Amino acid sequence: MESMRRFLSGRIAKILPLSAKNAVENDYFMRLIGIGQSARSCELLLDETIRRHLDAYAAGVNSYIEQCGRKLPWEFRLLRYTPEPWQPLDSLVIGKGFALLLSTALYTRLNCIALAQKLAPEPEKLRALWPDTSPREATITRALWSGTEDLWRFTSGSWATTPWHSTGHGSNNWAVAARRSSTGHALLCNDPHLRFGLPAMFYLMHLRAEASGYKVWGASIPGLPYVHLGHNSQIAWGVTAALCDDVELYREDVHRVDGRLYRAANDWLPFGTREEVFNVRGHAPVKRTIRTTRHGPVISDFDQTQNQEGVIALRWIAHEPSQEFRAAYGVNRARNWQEFLDALTQHSAPCLNYVYADRANNIGYALAGKVPQRAGANTRLVVDGSRDDNEWHGFIPFAELPRLYNPPDGMVASANNRIVGGNYPHSLAQFAEPSHRIRRIEALLQADPRLTLQDMAAIQMDTLSLHAQETVQTLSEDLTRAAELHPELADMVARLLTWDGNCQAQSVEASLFHVWHHRMMANLLTPTLGEALFRSYVEILNQCIEPPAGILAQPDSLWFAQCSRQEIVARSLQEAVEALADRFGVNPSRWSWGRLHRLRLQHALGRYSLLGGVVNLGPFASPGDGMTVNAGNYQHSNPYDHFIGAALRMIVATGDWSASGFVIAGGQSGHPASPHYRDQLELWRRGQTVKFGLEDIRPTGDCLIISPC
Repeated sequence: MESMRRFLSGRIAKILPLSAKNAVENDYFMRLIGIGQSARSCELLLDETIRRHLDAYAAGVNSYIEQCGRKLPWEFRLLRYTPEPWQPLDSLVIGKGFALLLSTALYTRLNCIALAQKLAPEPEKLRALWPDTSPREATITRALWSGTEDLWRFTSGSWATTPWHSTGHGSNNWAVAARRSSTGHALLCNDPHLRFGLPAMFYLMHLRAEASGYKVWGASIPGLPYVHLGHNSQIAWGVTAALCDDVELYREDVHRVDGRLYRAANDWLPFGTREEVFNVRGHAPVKRTIRTTRHGPVISDFDQTQNQEGVIALRWIAHEPSQEFRAAYGVNRARNWQEFLDALTQHSAPCLNYVYADRANNIGYALAGKVPQRAGANTRLVVDGSRDDNEWHGFIPFAELPRLYNPPDGMVASANNRIVGGNYPHSLAQFAEPSHRIRRIEALLQADPRLTLQDMAAIQMDTLSLHAQETVQTLSEDLTRAAELHPELADMVARLLTWDGNCQAQSVEASLFHVWHHRMMANLLTPTLGEALFRSYVEILNQCIEPPAGILAQPDSLWFAQCSRQEIVARSLQEAVEALADRFGVNPSRWSWGRLHRLRLQHALGRYSLLGGVVNLGPFASPGDGMTVNAGNYQHSNPYDHFIGAALRMIVATGDWSASGFVIAGGQSGHPASPHYRDQLELWRRGQTVKFGLEDIRPTGDCLIISPC
């Protein structure tokens, strides 16, 4: 809670012994993006009920701080500081932070601008990497890009190593109707994919207020007073990130004589300015000025040069005053589909895919969140901020957002995939993740007409990669030719061609495929993009899987003008074999995926060598990849460490809440000496859960019960 509120409000440099440059850059980015500013605007909208909840939550936290006295949790004593009193605003800051965590729109746009600059002389190559992007859209000058380039390097560099960069974050959820369930009642599952860390991102709890009949079970986010994924006595729900396009970047023309003004249609408006002071542990305070336009913060000022030719401003849905906590509380209390939808009308950012199931055996899907309505064609690049026709024209009405209720096939599912087809009248997103997970989930759900709770757990643990299957199939002829030209590769080619694509921890073929694929990506893209742009491009799944797959499917693509596809396939496979042999020895039986693909749960202070062995857990052999249902995402900039996956797994049985199961990657406690710091980890690794959906709790072991004063 403490690290989240400080990090998201841009105040972490005061307490952590980081380098002064990195500390100030992180804090400056957070204040530039404006999480804290946005949270303050939301505080003004709080109704009496939500304000009372946040006040009570803060009072409870502060009571604990006072009771601790000088015996604060170990992190505070180690860092030698006392936490400030908790404020309702801190909860709002954390809530707004998830709008940043679950949106890739800004980072994807920055990458697209970088690509457009780099590939301006080669428009066909650009279109291959961004099929719906025209070079004519690249409307910023080299001078303007030079300022934005520093921000791009930061977000794809040191910022990408923080827990709040959205690269790879996703989720799965689905619900099946009673007729498709062996229990005779609807079933619902959810597994949000977030960056692993300790303490865990979620906290399992049962909330109840006897006087009002308020009872809800599930996963809460520390710092927030509601259950965000779970069930009450009547309904269950789960979410995934919808990855809607919630960002616009505007080029603002600066007045040539008076640099304090920028153009807005036929007028000149003054920049808003505010000075921010950054307190840095062990260093003198740093001051920086943040400028804003009518659209939002001037993000091209990140390098502090304040280019006088023009600037780039960010408009983001999360900057809008909103009432997400009212939505969360409404969902917690909803008793049926209509009350559930009524609650979702209050949700703004991030856009979320909700699945729903209830005791009456209804199931449903609803998109929740504000999606801009644009007058012209949507673009990933920068638009002219002086033109009124580039302004957003309100938001898609909630009633017109996609939803399903008791569909004929008896199931609903989402996996960060494209939500609607071409007939949908509005533009929702350009940032959907590849379809491999949703296709696999739907196939597994359709394979059995009467699904059990055990079937649900097996689907969550599924590690078959359709992406791997399809890549090998696409390149099968080139692989066969590689074996003919390079007999020493024949055994490796045979392994790939006969492999079923299952990325189990013991699979040698999974290791071979992923190192080969990584080398193909590097050999294909790096000669043109350069190392920095390549590393940035391959970090975000919604941009680096399907376009390169399209290039690999076309041997006559311009990307193969200098080196043929067959040559790249063979050379990459040779490099993969050499890399695995160098790391594990020449015997392929030692190349199992679990030896290469490792999971380590790291505490925020675990980066320091004296603490790492005490507070971190692992490494462990880990299955899956970024395209499997059981997500095993790794960064191409740091292959092949498993860093994002199911932070929580939830299986809900609407006919018998007590049969429902939850598990988190780690444990409930934040203290490494507690048995509850890690006691769910082995359950999580085996695909098992804990059960606590009982009307009356009768704990047989340790149980923390928090009661009103």
